[in-house]
Amino acid sequence: MIWVEGRIVADDSLRISVLDRTFEHGLGLFETLRTWNGRPTLLPRHLSRLKRSAAQLRIPLDPNQQPTADDVRALLAADGREGDALLRITLSGGISESAGSTLWMRSSPLPAPAPATGLRLGPAGPARNDTLAGYKSLNYWPNRLLHENSRAEGFDECLMVDSTGSVREGSRTNIFFVVGGELMTPPCDGGIVPGIMRGVVVERAAALGIAVEEIGLNLFDRRIQPEEVFLTNAVRGVVPVGSWGDAHFPAPGPVTGRIRDDVTAWLKSGETT
Repeated sequence: MIWVEGRIVADDSLRISVLDRTFEHGLGLFETLRTWNGRPTLLPRHLSRLKRSAAQLRIPLDPNQQPTADDVRALLAADGREGDALLRITLSGGISESAGSTLWMRSSPLPAPAPATGLRLGPAGPARNDTLAGYKSLNYWPNRLLHENSRAEGFDECLMVDSTGSVREGSRTNIFFVVGGELMTPPCDGGIVPGIMRGVVVERAAALGIAVEEIGLNLFDRRIQPEEVFLTNAVRGVVPVGSWGDAHFPAPGPVTGRIRDDVTAWLKSGETT
């Protein structure tokens, strides 16, 4: 089942014009999130990012046709899902800048938990440097291909590195280093997706008194020697990295474990600000 325009309908009942700019130009946006204790805790933040991105890319978005927490619960009930689930919200590009876009939401089971020994990072791939690099764009195949190739080689995730040797992000994650008990993460300067979970981690770290520095993580900078590494995304939360090439890290290390536990508790509490 899918949610669309305030209704829950069968998957095959969705109709989108062949003139939609999604088909003609690959234009469109998506958000992926999950429920925590049955609540879509981060839904307001995802919708805020969707609204902001749609305005910047000139995609029409009706503010009265966006899903609510009640819509999420209704969809999960219609799908017969018990416990927590994954949600994907998709916005088509629309027929023009002023009309014709379609917004819908579907649910699916959560992915399997991350390995208890931490994620294994494969060889780095090239970072995107196009104008859509900082958006959750439907023009997502470069990221998906990197991820699938990494999985095929036996790894869990692939980091994306720019021409200067700086780590930008993962194919579907943001990255944090722990150096001297503090966090380092690449800045959201338009070259990476400003991850919702990344933002939560920055906020919760501040609440815990853990400093966060937004800085380029250049692989050739010998001053940056992480004691711990973790990745974030809105579905898995905070996930420690166990190995990256020949380097091995505690999974989780003390700082990562503290942040992960705090973030998970905050998400399960149901706060939505």
